[in-house]
Amino acid sequence: MNTIDILISSALGLIMFGIGSSLKFKHFKSLFKRTKPIITGLSFQMIFLPIFAFLLVAFSNLSPELKIGLFIVSICPGGTTSNFISYIVKADVELSVTLTSINSILILFTIPLLSNLAISSFHGDTLVGNITIYNTFLHVLFILLVPAVLGIWFKEKFNNLSLKIQRPLKILNTLLIALVFGIKFFAGTSSGGSGISQVEVFKILPYALVLHFGTMLTSYFLAKKISINNLQSTTIGIEVGLQNTTLALLVTGTLIGNNEMTKPALVYAIFSFFTTLIFALVARNIKFLRIYKRKLKNNNTPNI
Repeated sequence: MNTIDILISSALGLIMFGIGSSLKFKHFKSLFKRTKPIITGLSFQMIFLPIFAFLLVAFSNLSPELKIGLFIVSICPGGTTSNFISYIVKADVELSVTLTSINSILILFTIPLLSNLAISSFHGDTLVGNITIYNTFLHVLFILLVPAVLGIWFKEKFNNLSLKIQRPLKILNTLLIALVFGIKFFAGTSSGGSGISQVEVFKILPYALVLHFGTMLTSYFLAKKISINNLQSTTIGIEVGLQNTTLALLVTGTLIGNNEMTKPALVYAIFSFFTTLIFALVARNIKFLRIYKRKLKNNNTPNI
């Protein structure tokens, strides 16, 4: 395992530890109280999003490696970053954390299975790198689930200390992730960089944007259509729109060992945080915008 792989694994481990140390039992109790938004959110994340991505890349003119890379982005659901956006815009943070907690377990099985599906579909029957189901399961287990469980244990045993380290932990995570993406973007391939060019960025970008906006907006409006309130629909849109690109780098670069496949995750990471935040701010306040527009219209209506 080289330096960049160690950095990616460390960043993901710390992120999952942070998620675990922020969890409370009420997040798990909510499973039995609000099944509709949770099942809807998980369905969009774990079923709709991969299907949409698979069809999108299947009809694209991307190379097989880039197709697999973009598909893998779609099967890596967002972590603490999506929770953070839900917190900033005052969406349903409890729903966001609950979805993150559940899909952190589900991806133990979905990532190896769906990664192999993409490889066999777009790269022939040859298995690439170390993406065996057993090996991937173990990597995801020890890098994601074990740190999360340790975080939950740490919070139970040292609650006050857990609260104190939340902010430093987030700062450290941010710095680590920035370092990882900085190396991937700007370092040479011999130093762990991806070697991505400006031409490749613009080649991948349209498909990444369609994947991002298509799934985020569709999940938001469909959630509202089935009578899920605006706050929860916004949260579901955030969870679907923001993918864990660091995890996608782990799968493509470390497990599969294919530098070309890491490039879609890098492109997706360029814009997705900011566009998801803008979407969340608009969607969260859409009710107030309608009320304001109605009042403005009434004030401008002349009395007869």
